[in-house]
Amino acid sequence: MSVTIAILSVCMLISAVSVVAARSPIVSALALVGNLITVAAFYAAMNAHFLAAVQILVYAGAIVVLVLFVLMLLNVKGEAGKKSDFILRVGAAIIAGFFLLTVVPIWDGWLGLSNLSAPEGTVRAIGKLVYTDYVYCFEVASILILIAVVGAVTLGRRARIPNIASE
Repeated sequence: MSVTIAILSVCMLISAVSVVAARSPIVSALALVGNLITVAAFYAAMNAHFLAAVQILVYAGAIVVLVLFVLMLLNVKGEAGKKSDFILRVGAAIIAGFFLLTVVPIWDGWLGLSNLSAPEGTVRAIGKLVYTDYVYCFEVASILILIAVVGAVTLGRRARIPNIASE
């Protein structure tokens, strides 16, 4: 377990530094995804599987999508690529390999679905409740999210105003 924590710590530190040090805001947002997924791996290593799933869904999914949406709306561009980008890509591939070597054994135990009984508080028990007893609340929440996305796309679309002076 201590080797797993050490590898996850190194991955977290490198991704955190990448969030701050990246020249491109898109690369910085993607490094933030890596950092948030590493936090979820920490939760999974501590047997807090529901927190790990919520961390990935809410933070790595929704919040980072919101950040990327704002970056796209603002049309922020990064700096031109340099030759040192190859070194960064190789380093990122090595870090991703270490991360996968650490997380796959955790997920193998986490995703073992052979247990049919669902103790209270597990991901399976909460999922069963959400999709059976609270299915209408879940669907209302998904409709609200869909309305928010349509509204954001409508607001983000720029209206083309014809230029009368040029005609």
